[in-house]
Amino acid sequence: MIRAIIGALGALTVLVPDRIVTAFERVAVENPDDVEPRRGTRPTLRAEGVAVVALALIGGRVYGLAMYVTGASGTVLLVVPTAYRAIAARLLYEDPDAVEWKPGFDTFLRLVGAAYVLLGVRELRRDRDAE
Repeated sequence: MIRAIIGALGALTVLVPDRIVTAFERVAVENPDDVEPRRGTRPTLRAEGVAVVALALIGGRVYGLAMYVTGASGTVLLVVPTAYRAIAARLLYEDPDAVEWKPGFDTFLRLVGAAYVLLGVRELRRDRDAE
C-alpha cells in the first residue's frame, strides 16, 4: 500500500511539476512572487518522479535501499531542518538569498522527516523479519 502511494506521488511529480512547485511554495515560501525557480527545476522534478515510480514498481532490494536513504535524509530533516532550507534554496532558486521561508516551515520539515524515518525503520524491520 505504501509503495502504491509513493508511486502515485512520483507520477504526480512527473505529470504536473508546476503544481508541485506551486504547492511547495504555498507551504514553504513567504515570497513566492519575488523568487524565481532555476530553469532546471521542473525537468529535475520530472526525472525524480520517474525514478520514484520506477522504484515503487520494481520493489525488492532496490526499493529497500531507497527507503534506507529516505530514512537517513529524514533524520536530517528531523534534526536540522535549517540545513535542508539552506541546501534547497541553493538548488531550487536563482537567487537563494532572496527566499524568505515561512515561519512554520521547520515544523513541516520535521513532520516530513519523521515520516521518512518511519519509512526507513519499516524497511529495516521488514528486512529483519525476512531473515
